[in-house]
Amino acid sequence: MNTKPSYRPALHLFIIVLVGAIAYSNTFHVPFLLDDETSIINNGVIKDLGRFLGGDGYAYNPRRFIGYLSVAMNYRLGGLDVTGYHIFNLAVHALTACLVYGLAALTLQTPFFAERNAGAEETASYRFLPLFAALLFVAHPVQTQAVTYIIQRLASLATLFFVLSLLCYGKARLLQQVGARALHWKPVLLYLGALAAAGCAMKTKEIAFTLPFVVVLYEFLFFRMSATKRLLFLAPMALMVVVVPISLLGTGRPIGSLIGDVDTLTRVESGISRLDYLYTQFAVITTYLRLLFLPVHQTIDYDFPVYHSFGDAPVALSFLLLFALLVLSLYFLLRSSRGEPLLRLVSFGILWFFITLSVESSIIPIADVIFEHRVYLPSAGAFIALAALASLLLQRLPAKATGVVIGVLVLALACTTFVRNQAWASDVTLWSDAVEKAPNKARPHYNLALAFQKAHRTDEALEHALQAARLAPTMPYAYNLIGVIMEKTGRIEQAAAALSEAIRLAPQEAAPHINLGDLYRQSGLTTQALEQYQIALRLTPADADIYYKIGTIHARSNDMDKAVVFFQCAASIEPGRPEYRRDLDSARSMLEHRSATQNH
Repeated sequence: MNTKPSYRPALHLFIIVLVGAIAYSNTFHVPFLLDDETSIINNGVIKDLGRFLGGDGYAYNPRRFIGYLSVAMNYRLGGLDVTGYHIFNLAVHALTACLVYGLAALTLQTPFFAERNAGAEETASYRFLPLFAALLFVAHPVQTQAVTYIIQRLASLATLFFVLSLLCYGKARLLQQVGARALHWKPVLLYLGALAAAGCAMKTKEIAFTLPFVVVLYEFLFFRMSATKRLLFLAPMALMVVVVPISLLGTGRPIGSLIGDVDTLTRVESGISRLDYLYTQFAVITTYLRLLFLPVHQTIDYDFPVYHSFGDAPVALSFLLLFALLVLSLYFLLRSSRGEPLLRLVSFGILWFFITLSVESSIIPIADVIFEHRVYLPSAGAFIALAALASLLLQRLPAKATGVVIGVLVLALACTTFVRNQAWASDVTLWSDAVEKAPNKARPHYNLALAFQKAHRTDEALEHALQAARLAPTMPYAYNLIGVIMEKTGRIEQAAAALSEAIRLAPQEAAPHINLGDLYRQSGLTTQALEQYQIALRLTPADADIYYKIGTIHARSNDMDKAVVFFQCAASIEPGRPEYRRDLDSARSMLEHRSATQNH
């Protein structure tokens, strides 16, 4: 089999980008959702690129500086217009798919394949392998969460740098292998590019911690070199493994909360032990595999049980399946040296899948045990493995038949992706979909209630907030929302009872105190309102709105001295709010008028 392939890379890359653009063509107006609010809409750091680059950006989140830099650049170019953010996310996804194509094509030219395929005739399925892997990656609906959910570009961008680093490393090694007796500048530049891309990946998201391990695996599977020279090549890349641990030091927070990245969803915290998390992850990884082969019943919020024993049937069966898959990958590795070399690529892809999942699916407990975007990086290896396996199964088919098989499958996946993206059209459609698929889980009902409230659909909001409270009686956020909705509909006593229950369940949460203070203020109970506001102010001393509300009470009580003090605090914290400055000026004018009257 001749490994100098007739790949037609320009045409293939065009097809990859086109398929990605079609599959995600209905996402350009998907609104900001979930953590987009805290990471983008209300994130003052990303709204001033000069300030961001001046040090505030790195201080805000040094672990994910590159990812948030991309957000700051998006904001600089288009403010809060979502279209630009989605164009960037899709460009990252399409470019990553192209890099997957390049990596697969490059791997087929490595010494391992060259030694075994010299002079052999190339099959159509073999020629289509890189294209098939990339099309699976770009069209598969399991990628939608990492692409359509704006802030999850952290996963897709980290994957882009991850694959780019490995591709640069492989190309440098291939060029070095060809000119082994001389040191050329191209391999050196490519190797430096691999290190730079690795650093960017690790400063985008912590999943890139696994990159050096994948590079070592790639080196030993596909290249040949003496132990000393190999050590020299691998040492700098291996040293990159310290970047993520150093970035995590000094944060004062558990590692699981740092690498977990959907704060808006983690409203129901559960203390999961390391062992329970590991047991659960056996079943979670099996679910990820199922999604790769059968992408149905996708959701933003799985109702996934936490398992506490290896003896639980889903845990034991999942472990056996995963163990069998690992054994199969090792068997393929042995067979590849004696028979079909493509089995080595299958083995590499399987091992990539498990290695890259290890950060979020091992013994580091994360409050939410499963999210689809976590399989974005592992899927690159999985799709390379599937493409290689398909090449073996289809090798007897003629080129046209192979193209038809690939085309039909990719078209089906792209259509499924398009349909799945419709669920992301708004927060109402997203959480309605989640409630439909997890009707007995409180959190989807709560988030759907929030979405309905924002859409001024009060009755539906109350219905789902009450359902959330029934399903999770200790969930303070649900009672807080019930109180807010009840107050707006004039049911004051019920609102006060719900807010009081939220305070009882979570006395350190400021929001229920603020909302109860609002209710008392509007009911004319200023003493009780001030009491609640003062508690909230102790909990969140930098909240300008609380100062403003206290100032309003003092102004209505004609205590302008205190009103000026609190309005001044509000205006100094958020100088961009015109009502703060307006009421401050009004209070000052009244004080001056009173003083002038007294002097006369």
